[in-house]
Amino acid sequence: MSDVNKVKVDIYGEKFTISGDADPEYIIGLAKIVDSKMNEMAKVMKTTNPRKLAILSALNLADEMLQLKHEKGENSSKIEEKTQRLISLLDEGIIGDFY
Repeated sequence: MSDVNKVKVDIYGEKFTISGDADPEYIIGLAKIVDSKMNEMAKVMKTTNPRKLAILSALNLADEMLQLKHEKGENSSKIEEKTQRLISLLDEGIIGDFY
């Protein structure tokens, strides 16, 4: 059974206690990312409403995450394609034996 860690963090000027089984430094790192994104959004948005900034920041982070997943998927497809081509070349005897 994992230990539950309680970590105190500050996000956009508010104190939170986060409970989780992740490493405390990891949780602190996540909180810093959210805090940074909220401060970044506050600079460009006309609102300072923490709730709106949190939602906009969450949407922004979700967009970044989906873009990275998409890029990773494209890269995985390219790697799989190249691997299949190499296997075909090996099967056809175009690339020499490994024995």
